[in-house]
Amino acid sequence: MKRIVLFLVFLLYGATAHAQSCTATVSGITFGPISPATTSVASITGTVNITCTPAALNPPVRVCLNFGTGGGGTSYSPRLASTGTGTIQYNLYSDSGYSTIWGSRASGSFAPVAVDLTFPLGVSSVSRAVTIYARTAPGQTTLTAGNYVSVFFGTVSAEMDYTAYVLLAPDCSTVTSNATALSFIVTAPVINDCSLSATNINFGASGVLNGALTATGTLSVACTNNDAYSISLSAGSGVGATVADRRMTKGGGTEQVKYQLYSNAALTIPWGDGSNGTALVSAFGNGSNQAITVYGRVPPQTTPSAGTYTDTIVATIVY
Repeated sequence: MKRIVLFLVFLLYGATAHAQSCTATVSGITFGPISPATTSVASITGTVNITCTPAALNPPVRVCLNFGTGGGGTSYSPRLASTGTGTIQYNLYSDSGYSTIWGSRASGSFAPVAVDLTFPLGVSSVSRAVTIYARTAPGQTTLTAGNYVSVFFGTVSAEMDYTAYVLLAPDCSTVTSNATALSFIVTAPVINDCSLSATNINFGASGVLNGALTATGTLSVACTNNDAYSISLSAGSGVGATVADRRMTKGGGTEQVKYQLYSNAALTIPWGDGSNGTALVSAFGNGSNQAITVYGRVPPQTTPSAGTYTDTIVATIVY
């Protein structure tokens, strides 16, 4: 009996000394740069790298990866990253289709990710890379520029639990053993950015230029919320033209028709580059398209020969 007892004690001691062991690291997740004016959603991936060493009898191991809400807020759907004065909505997913939110056993609604590792005979360790799929929520046009951050750290925000099993892997909602704190940072840099497009101005057909002709066009501007911008208009491509004296030129010829562009309906503020009595148009972005009217006027003048007269203006936005 004494020999049997001593032999059993020896076996138990050996199994404990060679228990399975797992470690994990998580890469940082950095979106961007994000332009609310031109980007609907931003997507990025991260990675959890897991390495486990087997126990003496090589049982499989279930690893449970729990991600909490992060330091930017208290919600799982959506998660939030913060600048201190504002937040951006995003989430972490376990699938490339962005349909399964990566959660934790503490959420009750969003499950942690389970990873099962098996150990072939003779191996000293097994590693697995698990992809994190991250995406910002669409429609966040009013975001202001800044570096939005959410910190995952400690067993409340990010945790790995694992346990060996024999036949059936346990559900991760019940696995609390070998709790290991993980840490990573989600960063979403939102930048000041603008987009600009324009429609043409068509003064129509006219026989004799003995009266003024007027027409309008539109600049469509989308800039980051609270981003200050200014728009200048060039002199155009007509020979001898300036911002104070613009000229359309006959197709295939050299004859010209004088005209001017204005920023107001009263046609009193010539729109140019700030020189020769002209002014720029300045405003603040709101994250959505803003329509700015360009007012055009052809003054009475000596009528040149019939033809189509055109000019090309370059609109430049500075922000």
